[in-house]
Amino acid sequence: MGQRENFSSRASFIIVSISCAIGLGNIWLMPYRAGTYGGALYIFLVTAFVFLVAIPVLLVEYSVGRSSGKSGIKAFESLTPNDKKWHVNGYIGVAGNYLLMMFYVMICGFTLGYLGKGVTGSLIGLSPAEVTASWQALTGNAGQSFGLMVAIVVAGMGACLLGLQKGVERVGKYMMSIFFVLLVILLIRSVTLPGAYQGLAFLFIPNLDAMREHGTFRIIHMAMGQSLFSLSVGIGSMAIFGSYINRDRKLFKDAFTVGSLDLGIVILCLLMIFPAAFAFDIPRTAGEALLFLTLPNIFNAMPGSYFWALIFYVGLAFVAFSTAVAVMENITAIGMDKFGWTRKKSALINMAVLIVLCTPSAFTRNIWAGFAPTGFPHLGAFFTYLTMELALPIGALIYVLYGTGKKGWGWDNFIKEANAGNTGWTFPVGLQAYMRYVIPALIFFILVFGQIQRWILTPMGILI
Repeated sequence: MGQRENFSSRASFIIVSISCAIGLGNIWLMPYRAGTYGGALYIFLVTAFVFLVAIPVLLVEYSVGRSSGKSGIKAFESLTPNDKKWHVNGYIGVAGNYLLMMFYVMICGFTLGYLGKGVTGSLIGLSPAEVTASWQALTGNAGQSFGLMVAIVVAGMGACLLGLQKGVERVGKYMMSIFFVLLVILLIRSVTLPGAYQGLAFLFIPNLDAMREHGTFRIIHMAMGQSLFSLSVGIGSMAIFGSYINRDRKLFKDAFTVGSLDLGIVILCLLMIFPAAFAFDIPRTAGEALLFLTLPNIFNAMPGSYFWALIFYVGLAFVAFSTAVAVMENITAIGMDKFGWTRKKSALINMAVLIVLCTPSAFTRNIWAGFAPTGFPHLGAFFTYLTMELALPIGALIYVLYGTGKKGWGWDNFIKEANAGNTGWTFPVGLQAYMRYVIPALIFFILVFGQIQRWILTPMGILI
């Protein structure tokens, strides 16, 4: 094995970390949940939990990654080789990364398909029913869905094969920069539409009726889970980037910067979507429907619809692909660290593995339609549940206990690594009790209450 690769600069590290964190989840999941759980109320709760929970966990991940110089699969073995009970989190992280890709790659494929529609203008002038038919034609075509999925996997692993700086770093820097510029352009257009003020009011004036409709603790639970998902903490996706950081700067400022910028871009996405949706009285629907059904209708109602649709789907494709590449880099590093493979060998093997694992998602809306575990509309939703509601909170809980508890790596080692370096912010030693007891209690609440609400209370019609 050669010397560990490093980012070319702090800015590159920040941008690639953000590209891993943002993803499509912050574009389709956050707007849906904000629309469902009270607008400004939900946004405020997510913001609070990003700073109170997610950023501290991110700091632990960065510290574990940098101190070990390994990806999540080997970090625990490297830091505490004789305490094998902690090593299981490495495998939870591996499973989480593959599960994430099993549904995320297919959504990325659909963004690629819609980029083609944006370029050709095939969505322009369609009625809402025709927009729906266009979406169904894409997802109902097994061959096309499979081809789009393979294209994303091959392109993403191809970027990883080129290396950290020449592949992953370049993709993150260029695509995220373009996405940000396009996002700002769309945001300005959205907030200047007639009637956009209703969307702005929804985003900044809390709707307390949502508490009575959905339950106070339900909203709190969803906001805490969103904060972990927003920063992709808990499955080693961020630990790998910590392993690429030099020890010349302290880590707290970097973790805070990544968390703050990620949250800022989430809010910009909300400002892009909600004012336009309210201006044209189009329902704020969930998930894929928002990206591929609602937004095309918004663009069709706007003057210059071809231009706005094109820049949106270019930006969407770029942010989707840059996130996929960031997670694929983690998967590539796992093969390199665990089995001693070269980067080329790991990228090629994982390319084949991902194509096999992502095939069910490619077929779930066509030839395998209707085949899904009980309680889930399709396999993609099941994979989302496994990732968001199990792998992420379990992994985050183990990371923070490992890094700050009395057993495992421990507080002294964590704080020494987090504060190593000559520049940056020193993480306060006085927060030891908060990190050791309060944050694990909150994450445990996310995990346990989420399962009780989903499988017991909701079927009984009980909202807490």
